[in-house]
Amino acid sequence: GKGRSKIGGLETAAIESFWKALARSSNLNIRFHKVRGDNGHHIVESSFKAFSRALRNFLDKLSDNDKASVALQRESKIERSTKETSISVHLLLNGKSDDTQIETGIPALDEFYTILAKEANMTLIVKCKGDLWVDDHHTAEDVSIAIGQCLSQALGTKAGLNRMWVSEAQDETAKVEVTMDLSNRPCLRHNLHDSLGLQEYVDVDAASSSCPLSCEMMEHVLDSLVMNGRMTVHVVEKQPGATLQDTVMCTARAFGKALRVCSMVDQRRAGQTASSKGTLSV
Repeated sequence: GKGRSKIGGLETAAIESFWKALARSSNLNIRFHKVRGDNGHHIVESSFKAFSRALRNFLDKLSDNDKASVALQRESKIERSTKETSISVHLLLNGKSDDTQIETGIPALDEFYTILAKEANMTLIVKCKGDLWVDDHHTAEDVSIAIGQCLSQALGTKAGLNRMWVSEAQDETAKVEVTMDLSNRPCLRHNLHDSLGLQEYVDVDAASSSCPLSCEMMEHVLDSLVMNGRMTVHVVEKQPGATLQDTVMCTARAFGKALRVCSMVDQRRAGQTASSKGTLSV
């Protein structure tokens, strides 16, 4: 459709001219990409918010914010047991990943979360005993639910955090972009369907795996992690990998990189929530 000509007293036709003039005068390369949304007010508001957050992180030293984040000593532990799985998760946002240990019985899932934790600069310790004699379904889903819940608990109210970021990762030929918002409004969108639909398992050599990770469960892994982590995440496969496993691990890398900055303290905010509402709880 045509869209709105005005938002309040703002002529929408002038917005593009404004950004072009700003980029030219500041000698910046500014690129906007709308991932989703149809409401004109929200789109314009979000574009200004996204630019301001990107500019702040561009100007600030992320290392200083990283130190402030580690100083919070954020961590969480969860234990959950059902007839299908017994799981313990210990997550520490402590600025290192050397002690990360993922033991789920599904090698590809272990690798996925190990890479994610490394890029997020956090320690993740996961132990799971599941009904793998049936298949990978309950273990992959329940582990991802527990990690998401643990992450949500560790982040608390999210006051004073960056909250939003976009990161790109490249692994061999695979290239994946992840846009993340610690919004408390869970939503996952991705374009991995075609790649995941090409074969049955993520693993390069599924026949030799003790328990291969099925492609249908990889999608479920992401969904369970995002929903229970209470975040909005958009995954864009920009370029497929030589193997599906390359693409999946590249996704873990981009996800972890985005999470690291989103969960980082923004010292300029002085503890205030990154929302015009002043809260993420409503």
